[in-house]
Amino acid sequence: MFARHATRRQLCGLLLAALAVLSAGRLTLGGQTPGTPGARPRPPAPASASAPADSTAAAEVLALEQKIEDAVVRGDVAFVDSVTPRDFSFVHGDGWTTGGKPLMSDDKAAFLKRVADKEYLVHDLDSVRVEMHGDVAITYGRYVSLYLPRNRNSAAPGRLNSIWFERVYAKRDGAWQFLSHRTVHGPTVSPAGVDPTAASAVKNLKP
Repeated sequence: MFARHATRRQLCGLLLAALAVLSAGRLTLGGQTPGTPGARPRPPAPASASAPADSTAAAEVLALEQKIEDAVVRGDVAFVDSVTPRDFSFVHGDGWTTGGKPLMSDDKAAFLKRVADKEYLVHDLDSVRVEMHGDVAITYGRYVSLYLPRNRNSAAPGRLNSIWFERVYAKRDGAWQFLSHRTVHGPTVSPAGVDPTAASAVKNLKP
C-alpha cells in the first residue's frame, strides 16, 4: 500500500516538473531544447517587402531622369541620344486622354532636333514618383517647362507650362534607357509654374 502511494506521488512529481519545464519554454514539440544538437532549425524570417535592389534601381532611374532634363535644357544631343532607343516616343498634350489627338508626337529624330535647337530653357521636375517592375520602371509626376521654339515671334515671350506625365524606362545591356513619355495632363500655361486650377483651390480654402 505504501509503495503504491509512493509511486503515485513520484508520477505526480514528474508530471508537475514536466509542466514547469514546458511553461518555461525550454522544450519544443519534438521534445528537444533549442540550441542542442538535433534541434529543429527555426524557419527563416520573411523577406523585406521593399528589397534593397529595388531601392537602388529606383534611385538610378530618378537620377537618370534628372540628368535627361538637364541635358535637354543645355542642348546635349549626345547624352539624350545615348539614353534613348531607336523607337523612342514623346507624346505632347493630353488630348488623347479624352479620345482626341495629342498636340504632337515626336519620334527620336524629332525630339533630338528639339534638344539641338534648345527649345526649352527650363525643364524642372516636381512631385516625381517611380514604380519598379524588375528591369522596367514607370515614372509619373510633373515638370515645369519654359518653351521657346526657334520659329517664334522674337517679341513674344516664352510659355511657362505645367505638364503632368508618365514615362517608361527599361534596363538594357546593364544600363537604363528612356523609352517613352506621354503627357497625361497639360500643357497648362502657368505663370511662375503654378497650375491655375491648384491656385484657385488654394484661394478657396477658408482660414
